[in-house]
Parts: sequence; structure tokens; C-alpha cells
Amino acid sequence: MSTQTIENFFTGKTLVIPSYQRDYAWRERNMNDLFDDVEEAQEVSSKHYLGTFILSKQDENSPVHHVVDGQQRLTTLTMLLDALIDVVDDASIKQHYRNTFVHHPVTGAKFRVLGANEAFFRDLLDEKSPQPCSDGQEKMLIAYRWIRQRVAALLDKGGQQLVKDWLLCISNMEVLQFIEPNEGKAIRMFQSVNDRGVPLAKMDIVKSLLVYYSNRYLNGELDTVISERFGEAFRSFSRIKRLAGEPGYKIRVIDRDTFREDDVLRYHYFAFDGTPFGLSAGGDFWATSGTVLEVFLKPALKNLRSDINKLREFIAAYITDLTQFFAGLEALVLATRTDRQSYLLWVTQDLSATLYPLIIRLHLKGWLHKQSAVDRRSLMEIIELSDLRVFKLRGTNPQSDVFRITRELHQQSIAWVIEELQHFCDRFMPDAMMASRLVDEDMYRNPAVQRMLLQEEARSRATVGEPELSLQELATLNQHGLTVEHIFPQDPDNSFNIGSYSFATEDDYLQHKNRIGNLVLLEGGINSACSNRTVEAKMTAPALYMASSLSAVKAVAAASAGNRRFDRSQLVERSQQLSTAMVACWPIRLPFQPSSS
Repeated sequence: MSTQTIENFFTGKTLVIPSYQRDYAWRERNMNDLFDDVEEAQEVSSKHYLGTFILSKQDENSPVHHVVDGQQRLTTLTMLLDALIDVVDDASIKQHYRNTFVHHPVTGAKFRVLGANEAFFRDLLDEKSPQPCSDGQEKMLIAYRWIRQRVAALLDKGGQQLVKDWLLCISNMEVLQFIEPNEGKAIRMFQSVNDRGVPLAKMDIVKSLLVYYSNRYLNGELDTVISERFGEAFRSFSRIKRLAGEPGYKIRVIDRDTFREDDVLRYHYFAFDGTPFGLSAGGDFWATSGTVLEVFLKPALKNLRSDINKLREFIAAYITDLTQFFAGLEALVLATRTDRQSYLLWVTQDLSATLYPLIIRLHLKGWLHKQSAVDRRSLMEIIELSDLRVFKLRGTNPQSDVFRITRELHQQSIAWVIEELQHFCDRFMPDAMMASRLVDEDMYRNPAVQRMLLQEEARSRATVGEPELSLQELATLNQHGLTVEHIFPQDPDNSFNIGSYSFATEDDYLQHKNRIGNLVLLEGGINSACSNRTVEAKMTAPALYMASSLSAVKAVAAASAGNRRFDRSQLVERSQQLSTAMVACWPIRLPFQPSSS
């Protein structure tokens, strides 16, 4: 197969990104690589190979070609060409390149993105300043602005001639194209080509594997639905990443760059019920996304291929459940915008990722907000309890226990799940251990401390008849910086006299400074203003503790007014009070009370 210039590659085609493809994902380093390729091609004054494109064409009489592989490069290339064309001052040159690469006068847009991204992309090229509503659109907007800035710099550096040189150079760069009429085979080719270069995401490989089995054993009848379902999953994940990254609503686990679709694929494996097909999933809690592919899916598909009907049922059930699983996670993340309890669990408490498969499956079964006869609380509250006691306070990660519950709940009841999680808490963090840990151990570095201090804030507000912090107030506090403040300084200077606050020795002080009784929640700005102020100054100065919108910190200041100075004894007393209150707030069991009648 011979190469051809990019101009020839675009000629006679309408290049379309199918809706099942993942969102735009290129970052600055990827765009820099593209710019480097163009600059290198100019320097050597010779043909330069840009890469391979895999296309699918179902109608011989139509110019439409689906882009199976190469969408990231083509999207970026189209934005670059459009930016260069926009600044060219020669009308004939501008028209030639625009007809070739951007908008043909007869066939219309030369490059289109199907689905929700098409209108956004079109508005972007038309300089209409669209507002992104997904992570992929956000990255596209960033890329568009970055490219425009680079093109402006080119114009400043070399004027019109340099811009025209770039257009000519890009037009003459070479690509290799594969056109496959069967889209399922094209997707399979996509995997084969990419497996020889940078490894694909496991989600992409899973998609192509399922398409392969649909092609090979089912005459391609599930090709379209597989592609559509995976497209839904990719778009759902893009929205999840965007939601979890918004200021005030950040979910730390999901907001990390390393959190990918493959993570959700792995969580789904732990929660998938394969028993109708004689399959076992999720038994190995150390499983990776590679395990899903190599140890579960490949053997399952191989074993089922002898029964075409069973194979068809399995593929259909698996992709439907996988798509619903992504949608379930999206719904749970979205709930942090409207449901205070969800916000506290996901954002404030930073729910452990080990519990993701369980909570998603409970949501999909409609059980998450239901109770049982064994406890007056919902499963959502029991999940919160388990996460706080075991994963946060205990600081352990018993994956095998959680994944066993997740795996077995398909054949069990709501009451069974609640009882299992309560036994789980009994085993890893019983009341006595929780009370002791809260009184005697370092709580400053414990991931549960902010959630517990927020609960103390609710108690403090209730005492003075104030309503609890609303979801919006919580989000605003987080957005502006909600911090954990040491009443006694974390790093005291030489002016701090530990003896005057009843600490026997420096070691005695060091043992107490990070205990929960010495910690309060405080707005970041006020925390910074406190700096190295004395305890008395922090509690009495109008612009410090008393200026906070948080009732609990003002209550601490008020309790230490007059002759009752905040010292070691008050710290110990407050630690004990908070310990008692937190154990009572999150009891392992809260059974229904018998009726008084």
C-alpha cells in the first residue's frame, strides 16, 4: 500500500468520527509533537511521513469515510489547518485550502465529529466561543486556543510567507491509509496496528475483541451495538472526569490523571454476575484491567463460541451491563450536585475506590437508599459508616472482603448486605478501638478528620439553633479552601512556652498536638492569617476564629473566654468529647425501635 499526501488523502472524502469513538484526549505534549513533525519536514525539505489512518467505507457512492484510527491526529490537524487558513491574506490560497481541508462548497464540512461533539467542534472552528460540557470538549477547547496562539506566533515570526510555507508543507506530508468496507474488521485492524506500537487501553482492546467474535462467529450482527455501547461508555467517562474535577466538587480518586476507563472496566469485573453463563468474575481481588481481558473475557468467549446463542447472549449482556455500570458511576458523581449526603461521601469523605464496585452495583439494583428490618439506616449510610471506620480511621484496605460481598450480592438481599458490612466493621473497627484511636492517636493525617470535624460543625450549629451547612455552602467552602487548623501550633517557634499550657515536656506536647482535640475546621484564608499567632490571639482577635463562618471554631473560642484558658486539659477533654460524639454518630448498628403502642 503506497503513501499519499495529506492533500490527496482529504480530496474526495468527508472524514467522519463515529459517535462510538472516545472523546478528544490530546494534551500539549501531543500537539508539540505534531508541530515538531511539521518543522522537521520543513528543515529537511523532503516528504515526511505523518502516520497511518484506518477508515471504514460502507457506501461506495458516498464520500463519507468513518475514521476508525487516527481521530486524535485528524481533529488536531483540522484545527491547525483552519487556524493557518484563517490568517492567510491571499484570497485564492485561502479558498483552495479551505475547500480542501475545512469546508467543500458541494459536500460541506470535510471533517465531522458525530454525536454531541459535532456542534461544539463546528462552533469552535467558526469562532463562536462554545462552552464545553465534557472533559473531551474541554481538552478540545484548550487545544484550539493553544494552536491559535502558536499560529499567531508563527505570523509574528515569519509573516505571511511562513504561514503559507506551513500550509504547503502540511499538504505535502505523507500518510498511509487502509480502507475496510466492514467496520468490524476495521476495528480489529485498528487493534492489530496499534498493538505493534504504543499499547492500547484495555477498553479499546476489549471492544475490538468483542467485535472480532461478533464478526467471526455471529456474522457481524453485534458489531454496531458493541460500538455504540462502548461509545456511550467513553462519553459517560468523559462527563465523569469533568464533573469530578470541578472546583468545590473535586473527587480526589477520579480527578487524578491516572484514573482511566480501564479502572472502571476493572471495577465492573468485580461486580459482574456471570453465573447465568456459567462464568465466575471478580474472585481475584488483585485483578487488573489486563486480568479482565486475559483471564476472564478471552477464556469466556473462547468457551462460549461452540454455542452461538450463548455467545450472542453473553456479549449482549456484558456490553449492556458495562455501559450501565459507567452510567451508574456518572449518576453517583452527578448526585454530588444535588444531594448533600452524596457530597459528603464522595467529596468530603473521599470514598475509597475499593467500595466503588459495590456502591455502583447497589445503585444499579435500586438498593442504595433502601433500608431493611435489621437497621433503620439506608445502605448509603452503611457504606459511609464502613468507609469511615475501616478505610479511613483504621487505614486498611480489605479488598477481598468487599469484593466478596459485591460478588455475592446478586443472590442475596438488602438485609444480607447490611449485615455483612456491619460484621465487616465489627472485625476491623469496633467501638472500643474507634474511641481509643480518636482520643489517643494522631488524627491530623487521618483522612477521616475533615468529615468528623464537619459532623462536629453540624452538632455545634444544632446547639445554637442554626441550620446545617447546605450543599452549596459546603462546595463554596471547599472551593475557597477548607483546612484543618491546629489550635496549639503544629510547628511552635521559640516564643511558645509549652509549660504555660500545662504540658509537662516537649515530648508530652508532641504527643498531643495532632490529636483531634487540637484540631478545628477553618477557612483557608483565616488559617493563613492565624500563622504563628498565640492561642489567645487566634481566639480573641476579631479577624481570626471569631470571623469564621463555622460555628464549631467559634464555640471553641467562646469556651476558652475569660478565665478558662485553652490548655492541655481542655485539649484532652475536647478529644474525649469528640470521640464519644463520633462513635455515637456512626454506630455499627442502629436497630429499629419497637413501637410504643
